[in-house]
Amino acid sequence: MSEEFYNYTAVDDDHVDDHVDEEIKSYLSHERKSFFTFAGAGSGKTSSLIKALNFIAESQGEQLRTYQKYVAIITYTNAACDEIVRRANFNPIFKVATIHSFLWELISNYQFDIKEWVINDLNNENEKLRNELANSRITAKGRTDRETKIKKNSDRLIKIQTIKRFSYNPNGENLGYDSLNHSQVIKMGSEFIEKKETMQKVLVCKYPIILIDESQDTKKELVDALLNVYKALKDKVVIGMFGDMMQRIYLDGKENLPEIIPDTWAQPNKIMNHRSGKRIVELANNIRKDIDGKKQKPRSDADEGIIRLFITDYSNSKIEFENTVYKKMADITKDDKWLVMEERKSLILEHHMAANRFGFLELFTPLYEVSEFDTSLRDGTLPELSFLVNVIMPLIKAYNDEQQFVIATIIRKHSPLLSKKILLSHPDKQRAQLEKAEKAVESLSSLWGKGKIPTCLEVYTELNRSRLFELPSRIKDVLNESENSLENKTIIALKKALNAPFTQVENYSLYVSGESSFDTHQGVKGLEFERVAVIMDDEEARGFLFSYDKLFGAKEKSETDIKNEVAGKDTSINRTKRLFYVACTRAQKSLAVITYTQNRNAVKETAISNGWFGKDEIEII
Repeated sequence: MSEEFYNYTAVDDDHVDDHVDEEIKSYLSHERKSFFTFAGAGSGKTSSLIKALNFIAESQGEQLRTYQKYVAIITYTNAACDEIVRRANFNPIFKVATIHSFLWELISNYQFDIKEWVINDLNNENEKLRNELANSRITAKGRTDRETKIKKNSDRLIKIQTIKRFSYNPNGENLGYDSLNHSQVIKMGSEFIEKKETMQKVLVCKYPIILIDESQDTKKELVDALLNVYKALKDKVVIGMFGDMMQRIYLDGKENLPEIIPDTWAQPNKIMNHRSGKRIVELANNIRKDIDGKKQKPRSDADEGIIRLFITDYSNSKIEFENTVYKKMADITKDDKWLVMEERKSLILEHHMAANRFGFLELFTPLYEVSEFDTSLRDGTLPELSFLVNVIMPLIKAYNDEQQFVIATIIRKHSPLLSKKILLSHPDKQRAQLEKAEKAVESLSSLWGKGKIPTCLEVYTELNRSRLFELPSRIKDVLNESENSLENKTIIALKKALNAPFTQVENYSLYVSGESSFDTHQGVKGLEFERVAVIMDDEEARGFLFSYDKLFGAKEKSETDIKNEVAGKDTSINRTKRLFYVACTRAQKSLAVITYTQNRNAVKETAISNGWFGKDEIEII
C-alpha cells in the first residue's frame, strides 16, 4: 500500500461528510436551491437521500399533504424503488418510481397528445426508411427489413385510428397494437416535459421537489427535459441529483452531466467510502485517477482489505479454474466462506455467462437472441417464464411438502376451474370442479414422479390438456404447429427454450431475483458483498461496448478508439474502466479479479504499471 495513501487517510474523521447532509437540508428548505451531489462508491448516497426525505417529512410533510403535493424520487430499478420506499417508512408524500414509471404516470392521461405523437413518430420513421430505400447501395436484406418495417408501421397507423386509450406496462412486455414500448414512453414523455409549457407547470405544481438517484445513468432525454424545466421555472422547483460519473455504465446516460449543471446549482461532494477495506479503496482511487482524479477515504475502522489478480488463458476449463481461484482466496484470506457459493458474489459481463455457470443456458440462450425479450428476460417478467416461476414452482413444492392449504390457495387464486364465476353459476358442480382440480394437480405432479425432471414444454403440454390454469397467450402458438408459429421468431425461440429441463427455470429464477452467486458487473451497482470475484472474459462475453483486453493492454486500440480519443469522445476503454471500477467497489473485505486473455504478460505489466496491483498480488496460472 502506498505511503501517499496512508498520508491521505491519516485523519481518522469518519464524519467528514456530515456537512453534506446538512447542506442538502438547507437546499430543500430556506435556501430552495437545486443541487448535484457527488457520491462515489460506498459513500452513503442512499443514506443521504433518505435523510433528506426524513427532513422533508418532518419539516414540510403536513404542508405537502394539505395541498396534495408530492416529492418525486426517480431511480433506476424496481429494487432501488422498493428499498427507498421501505427506508422512507412508506410515506405517501414520496412518489418513488423508475424513469419509465415516472414518465408514464405523468403523461398517461394525455391520450389525445399521445395519439398525435405516435402518429407523427410512425410517419417520421416511415419517411426515414423510404429515404434509406432510395440508397442504391442498400443490401437485399436491408431493403427487405425496411420494407417490412414500413408495412408494419403503416398497418399500425390504420389500427391507431380505432384506439381510445393507449396502454403501457413499465415492468413487462407491451405487445398489443394499443401498447407503447419502453423507448416510446421515454422519448415522448421527455419531449412533453421539455416542449409543452402546460406539462412543465403540471409537473412542478405536483412535484415542487424532484430528486434523481443514479443521475449519471438517468436517460439523457429526461435530464435535458428537467434542466429545461429548471430554466423556465427555477423559482418553483428544487431538483436534486445524486450520482458519480465514474459509475456511468449505460450509454443512454448524459455523458457530460457535470459540465451542463447550471452555475447556480450547489455541488456538495462526499469523499468517504464506508463500504470497502483500505486496499480496495486504494485500488478504486487508482482506477479513476486519470479520469477525474477524485479520491475517497476509507473508514478509520475499515479492514485492511485483500485484493488479488489471477490471470490465465482461454484454454483452461473456466468453471474449474474459477473454483481453483476460490480455493486460493480462501487460503490467502483465511476465510473458508470463499468456498461457499452463497457466501461470495461472482460478477460476469453478460447474462449468458451466468447462464452457463449456473445451469440455465439451454433455457436462456434462445430467448436472449430475440430483442423483443430483452427487458422482460433480464428482469424476470417474461410471461412464459414468470408463470412457471410464480405459479408452477410453488405449486409443485407445496405438493411435495404435502402443504394442502398452500395448494388450495394457489388453485383458488389462479385456476379457472375454481373461479367464482363458475362456482356461483353452477353451485351443484362445486364438488366435481374441486375433484377435477385435484386430479389436474396430481397429473401435473406426476411429471416429476420417480425422480424424473420434465421439460418446461412437457409441463405446458400437460397444463394445456388439463385446463388447470389459463396459460400465457403465446403458449398456444408454441404448442400448435401452425404455419404462423413456424415462421414467428419469438415462438420459435420460446419453443426451443422451453425444451430445457424444468430445473433450469429454478436456477433462472434464483439468478434474476439476485439470490444466486452470480450477477453482472452492471447489475450490482449500488450493492455490496463481503467477497467479490470479478470475472473478465471478453471472448465469452461476445460484446463490443466493453473490452478488458484493451483496458489491460492485451489488445491494441481500434481506429475508432483512437478517433474517439482525439475527438474527446467516450471510448470502449473508458467505458470498461468505469465498469471495472463499479465491479471492484462492490467488495467489502476481499476481491479476486479473474481475467482470461491471450496475452497474460501484458495484463500483468499493465496492472502493475497502472498501480492497480502489486507484483505480490498477481498470479499467472
